[in-house]
Amino acid sequence: MDTRKAVKTYHRNLAIVLAVIVAIFAAIPLVVDKPYIINIFVLTFYMSTLSMAWNILGGITGQNSLGLAAYMGLGAYVCCLVVTKTGMNPWAAAVLDMLVVGVVAGVIFFPSLILRGPYFTLVSIAFAESIRQFIINSEFFGRASGVGLPFGKDSFAQFRFTSKVPYYYIGFIMMVGVYLIMKKIGRSKLGFALRTIREDEDAAAAIGINPTKYKVIAVVISAIIAGLVGFFYVSYIRYIDPDVMIQSKSTEIVLPAVVGGAAYIEGPLIGGLIMIPLSELLRANFAAVLPGINMLMYAVVLIVVIRFRPSGILGWYMNSKVKTFIDEKILKKPSLDVLEEYELMADKGGK
Repeated sequence: MDTRKAVKTYHRNLAIVLAVIVAIFAAIPLVVDKPYIINIFVLTFYMSTLSMAWNILGGITGQNSLGLAAYMGLGAYVCCLVVTKTGMNPWAAAVLDMLVVGVVAGVIFFPSLILRGPYFTLVSIAFAESIRQFIINSEFFGRASGVGLPFGKDSFAQFRFTSKVPYYYIGFIMMVGVYLIMKKIGRSKLGFALRTIREDEDAAAAIGINPTKYKVIAVVISAIIAGLVGFFYVSYIRYIDPDVMIQSKSTEIVLPAVVGGAAYIEGPLIGGLIMIPLSELLRANFAAVLPGINMLMYAVVLIVVIRFRPSGILGWYMNSKVKTFIDEKILKKPSLDVLEEYELMADKGGK
């Protein structure tokens, strides 16, 4: 089999597998009529998206932020207040909230990006708590009582539905869309620069990469995605209060990426699709017997992963027989030499 045919066969098989996965998720609301189960999927979608937002900063760039819940909460507040006080369309308010959160994150964190390791992490925690305390003590933000969006008839224009199914599909599209953006970034010059900074910031600076510039970009992208999720969250729940910004929420955002494999773009997706449903099912079925069992599960899983599989599920998978079987028997993936030859041929053809 020649190079082109082998690679095209692989790409076709990969596309078929991905199409089957998407079709399965698209069909779930058609066969599942329990709102609780649909709610778990909606929660999984937006938490996985949040975890991807953290991953571009924590996993890819190596800047371990523990304040992402503040970005999400701030975005939700901006969207909610703009809609209720000015009557702006929620979709337009979403764009505004992402811009506001991105600017705030860039301005606040720019002086802090000279810090490394635990110092940057501490600043992110302090920032999140400062925002939360400011909101709690601000009449404009509703203090500790929070603010809500108006209820009414179903309306896509107002992003308001009585059924959870529309939120399911929009949440799924949001998650897939953010994943594709992350994948594009991972293959770009920006992704290369961020990974170089993660491995050795001094070496990155020595070869012409400006660490501060690229870390600011990573912070802003992470915050913008969190702002998007904040818009989705407040539109789904129809209410926002400062409790969504507490430190444990930021920790919950990090865990799917760590469990799935923070070094990989797909890590937060894999971790989220496993951890979030498991956490919710444990909380629903055993919370009366053992309150906080979902957080206990998070702690146990985190300890096990750090101790035995610090590279996460995908770190194990990449070197496993399972991957070899899937690549050879299902995807018909050609060797690395064949893929490189195909890319070289494609580059020459493009020129």
